[in-house]
Amino acid sequence: MRVPLESIEEVTDSLMRIHPRILNDAIGKIFIPQQISLFHGKQRAPLSILAHSLAVSATRIENSNCVFLDSGTNYSPNLVRSLCESKHESVELLQRIIVGPVLSLDDVVEKFEQLKHMDNIRFIILDSLTGVLNLTGAPGSPGRQRTLFGALETIRHAINKLNAHVMITDHSSRDWLSGAPTPIGGNVISHAVDSVVFVDRLHQGDKLVRILIERSPVFSHPSGIIVKMSPRGIRSIR
Repeated sequence: MRVPLESIEEVTDSLMRIHPRILNDAIGKIFIPQQISLFHGKQRAPLSILAHSLAVSATRIENSNCVFLDSGTNYSPNLVRSLCESKHESVELLQRIIVGPVLSLDDVVEKFEQLKHMDNIRFIILDSLTGVLNLTGAPGSPGRQRTLFGALETIRHAINKLNAHVMITDHSSRDWLSGAPTPIGGNVISHAVDSVVFVDRLHQGDKLVRILIERSPVFSHPSGIIVKMSPRGIRSIR
């Protein structure tokens, strides 16, 4: 039976609540089921801390697991423990974070095909896209871009079936014309994701990190915050 498009209800509620509150108020709304968010920046550490923090928040969802697809040695159980409220919570949440290695885009496709047949998966992290792209062909080559397009299509099909959200971390490069930081992957990645967020330290070695939502269907204008970020957590500067 055909259903009119206007009768289909779009899910706009976030999957989870993020800590601290300032972070939840700033970016919490973008973690909508069946959508993809891309977080990019010039430095690895802030992206990794944010990914682990979101993994902890995702595993706090009742009866749900989080998948952490690691393209190198990004995943850290010790970082997860430091972000939990107690030792008891860390033991429970670590059991609900499913870690899988991905070394190329072909691995990404294989993992998401497997995830489609799993239960209770609500949040998936790919950390990082740059890592898998580095082992998938020459930068900017048509072959790698076609493979990236196919991988993103597979990701989209999987999250539609799982009713899950995917967070991707990515490295930034400078646009040769404007000088603005842009995610590695070019137009293929830009057109395939729903939300794009820029994460960057204000100063080298500083704990102050700017998180700027550059594009999202739930925000009409770019918005951002500055927080303190370290391996011990993310906190308001107030």
